Amino acid sequence: MYMKKFLVDSIQEGWEKINSELGENAIIINIKEIDNKLEIIAASPVKKIKEVQKENILDKLQNNFKTEEDIKNLEELLNFIVQVKNKSKTKIDKITKHLKVNLENYLNIDNQDLITEKIIKEKFNKKFITVLGGIATGKTTTIAKIASILKFNLNRKIAIASFDFYKIGGFDNLKKFAEIMQIPFFPIRDEKEIISYKDSLEHYDHIIFDTPGNLSDLKDTEKLINYIALSSNSENILTISLDKKESIIKKEIEYFSKFNISHSILTKYDQLDDKEDLFITLSNIPFKVSYISNGLRVPKDIIEFESLIQNIEVA
Repeated sequence: MYMKKFLVDSIQEGWEKINSELGENAIIINIKEIDNKLEIIAASPVKKIKEVQKENILDKLQNNFKTEEDIKNLEELLNFIVQVKNKSKTKIDKITKHLKVNLENYLNIDNQDLITEKIIKEKFNKKFITVLGGIATGKTTTIAKIASILKFNLNRKIAIASFDFYKIGGFDNLKKFAEIMQIPFFPIRDEKEIISYKDSLEHYDHIIFDTPGNLSDLKDTEKLINYIALSSNSENILTISLDKKESIIKKEIEYFSKFNISHSILTKYDQLDDKEDLFITLSNIPFKVSYISNGLRVPKDIIEFESLIQNIEVA
């Protein structure tokens, strides 16, 4: 494991440096205040390595193409074709089916219509706000941003409760955000703790529930969260990370759909190399979209989905 110490002025600056130097899988081990600064110790399974540009295999064909973009696109296509050629017929059938599922909706619908039908305007109407999502979907930062919107923009009285004590620092990161924003924080390990908090939680307009990314492996916790999520008083939000492969997004959607998802928040928009990928992902998401998160800064770097599309060329 690769570890590094960061001395920063704010938790937002710390997140940005950690993500830049250690990668998105990094975790915070410890945070403490020293001389009006924050000392953050973070760790990553491997040291982040800059991507090495792939060798161009189409040198002999360059004269037939006008721009570097043409060459790049053709190279990617031919690399894909070579990979498919070397697969068995069963594999080729699966790949073809996968492509059809991911692209069919996108190719047969106008981008403007696609985005319009995904907009949701009514949100944060329930007492319980349960935030779900797979590993590395940005749930912790997203919850901090939601909390900021509810408390500072909408003047709601809120609390945060977290089930995510299964990974190192699972509670600590979100608890630190809550302390900075002066929001009550309740760690939950089992049903008994929920019962013990019942009277205290009654005094809040909203309780935001944080959930583990590996929820499918935690059957007892899954049952408890499912009980909350299926309540008529719960608004369930699925975080979907735009930097993940479509096949992974599809699997996460299939699993989390059983929690009666109200709408989704798309995260890591700033990490998309090609913004056109947003439309492909949208065409395969069965939920409305409320917000898009486009960075690590809290309370910034989150905007309403409807606001974002006004600045995107959708034709």
